[in-house]
Amino acid sequence: MVFEWLTAPAGFKGEPVTGVIVQRMRLGAPDASGRQSPELIEGSDYTEPADLVIKALGFEPENLPKLWDTDGLDVTRWGTVKAEFTSGRTALPGVYAVGDIVRGASLVVWAIRDGRDCAEAVLRDLAPRAAVAAE
Repeated sequence: MVFEWLTAPAGFKGEPVTGVIVQRMRLGAPDASGRQSPELIEGSDYTEPADLVIKALGFEPENLPKLWDTDGLDVTRWGTVKAEFTSGRTALPGVYAVGDIVRGASLVVWAIRDGRDCAEAVLRDLAPRAAVAAE
């Protein structure tokens, strides 16, 4: 995983999406409290390639089964995706969910932990297929 620090999404390319238009930022002069706020670097836009973009903005989950036309993606009465907390597995084979879309609004440390646990589960789930493919 690569984190692109001091960048901000500015839009999308393609229909369907083929990339995210990103603007580079820099830290400005400190304010009275010493905090430096990000400032746009003019002309620094670039496109980050993408096959799928999930906008993680807002405080209420979207109706994902309807949005993605996916029967069998179970959600709770709060609209969060039903998934195993330890692996991120949903009722749909090969579909995983972690972070706020499972827990509801929570701490980023939990989202990071969930993501790591889920990545391990994905690797475990793919290992038998990779072994068969290698034979």
